[in-house]
Amino acid sequence: MGWLEQLGMTGAAALVQAAATEVWQLARSGFTRLFGGGDREREAVAERRLDALAAEVEQAPSSQRDQVRQRLLPAWQTRLADLIEEDPAAADALQALRNEVLARLPAPQQQWVQNITASASGATAQGVMFGNIINHPNPPAEEAGGPAAGEVSPR
Repeated sequence: MGWLEQLGMTGAAALVQAAATEVWQLARSGFTRLFGGGDREREAVAERRLDALAAEVEQAPSSQRDQVRQRLLPAWQTRLADLIEEDPAAADALQALRNEVLARLPAPQQQWVQNITASASGATAQGVMFGNIINHPNPPAEEAGGPAAGEVSPR
């Protein structure tokens, strides 16, 4: 994943984490400007989407708000990725806004962290937040109709 994709992901996380907090108005106004790009119609669309995001989080019981945020996150990641792709100059504004929102969030909401470490030779580590990992290991060669380990396949 490149840094622009990471920026879109962390920007979206900051946005959804700000919903239903005292930081929401700052996030709402900043993301409205970012998505609007100075165009009043685009700002109005952004405001409606942002208000719908906040309303959905606010209406959820407090014990379920993180799950609601997780469910809403991918759509905002996509919107921000599209924005950066269409206007690479928006990346700097997004980075500044993300940093400002994160710095003002209550400590428990400043980050969703996942640490994965693989240190053995040939080790593989996988992780995902808010999604799935599905592995399809190759069947042993004899099950797949091929040579067993150490055997040479006839030509």
